[in-house]
Amino acid sequence: MRTALPAHALCASLAFLALTGPARAQCTSNASSCVSCHETQGLRPVLTSAQPWHVDHGFGDLCASCHGGDPAAAAQAPAHVGLRSPLVDPSASCAGCHADAQARAARYSASERAAPATPPAAAPPSPPTAGATADRVLAALALALAALLYLAIRRARGSSPRRALGAWLREATWTPYAAGALLGVVVAIAEVLCGRPLAASGAFDKLAAYPGALLFPTSQYYGHVMTPGITWQVWLVVGVALGAFASSKLAGQARWRWLPDTQWEPRFGPSRRKRLAIAFVGAALVQLGAGIAGGCTSGLAISGGAVLAPGAFVFMAGMFAGGIPTAWIVYRGRSA
Repeated sequence: MRTALPAHALCASLAFLALTGPARAQCTSNASSCVSCHETQGLRPVLTSAQPWHVDHGFGDLCASCHGGDPAAAAQAPAHVGLRSPLVDPSASCAGCHADAQARAARYSASERAAPATPPAAAPPSPPTAGATADRVLAALALALAALLYLAIRRARGSSPRRALGAWLREATWTPYAAGALLGVVVAIAEVLCGRPLAASGAFDKLAAYPGALLFPTSQYYGHVMTPGITWQVWLVVGVALGAFASSKLAGQARWRWLPDTQWEPRFGPSRRKRLAIAFVGAALVQLGAGIAGGCTSGLAISGGAVLAPGAFVFMAGMFAGGIPTAWIVYRGRSA
């Protein structure tokens, strides 16, 4: 029967998932590798320690601001290059945020000397090895499921004629099953070869930090938490835009237009300014929600779900629970 192959795919999924290690970071769009390894993975966590400096600075991702290193590196060795002791040179680690850097460093040093001696923590396992093993298992799972899904679609279609690759690429729409399978392959390749999840919301944060840092040059947020930069998320968004343009060009549908007229104009009227204003406010709310949730649809739902992050499934449930009633309210009484 035709449902046998998807059932086998589900069994294979459960078997592969049983072999994987614990999920890593939910979404690394904004979180540094310091937080991902030390706190999320639990490899020698420090934010729950009794040291007063960690207690005072645990509200944000400020590890690299105090300790140095490379917070964007995915492996342990490059992430620890340039590490420094924050109390040795307060002008380099504390003065960026605190005018009384020397006094704070002296107070923290006194607290460190007064703290009772604790036995050294056991050396944590190597994050790159554990992460790479889990990534390879998940990549193999994605490729296996994509192959099984392709075979299931071929079997369901029976003896339908095979189309050339060029004709398939020129189609205006793809079946969601094929698109989903290919997306799973892309996520697996990104994790294994690039060591990065697919995540888009961080790109807009990094780009918005440029005008933010210019308008507020003394802001601790733009100086240490959300520093401006052309990161891999920015290049990912550029690639998505170029890929969308290439796809529409191949399908013969590339053209300039003012937002999707099919749904927007009947609901909000012909005014372009009004539709652009609504789109801007909606996009800002989406970005705000992604920041609160810890990721967006790509970085948290897709990439986070691929590594079995609990937050990914909570995010997806909340997205549908809020999105479906909103669509009913906004587009009530109108056909799709």
